Amino acid sequence: MTKEEALKQFAMFGAAWFGNSKQHFAFSAYDRFNGWNKLADKWKEEAEEEWDEAEEVLNRLVELGCKPADLQEAMKTMEFPFYDDPKQQIESDYNPEAVKMMSEMAAAFADDYITQKLIYKWIEDEKTHMDWERQYLNYIDKLGYEAFLNEMM
Repeated sequence: MTKEEALKQFAMFGAAWFGNSKQHFAFSAYDRFNGWNKLADKWKEEAEEEWDEAEEVLNRLVELGCKPADLQEAMKTMEFPFYDDPKQQIESDYNPEAVKMMSEMAAAFADDYITQKLIYKWIEDEKTHMDWERQYLNYIDKLGYEAFLNEMM
């Protein structure tokens, strides 16, 4: 991956985190309304973390010379579906490929310690994020969906 490709991908991650943050706030509000407070709390925590990560990406991109117009394309190209069903919420968000993509992006920034360090931090955050999603999907498989929803109350 070239440095230019890595910068575009970096911008895409920023756009993804902004979009995911909004999506997760919506999931949190909907789940809380339905009484699934534990799941709502988890989505809210994720939304806040992703907002912070998006802000870090965009700040770093500006430091690297990107202008708002350069970021517009990344922001326009992403869609974030909103699901009413908690299982769909979790399944749609679970993305094991994200760690691989971020690792490849980090390698492209081998000569940029600051950016690479941020990416490695996000890789660890993403692993933690996927761990709880995998755990919740396992709960659904083991407990059954209705029992899982009752446990989330």
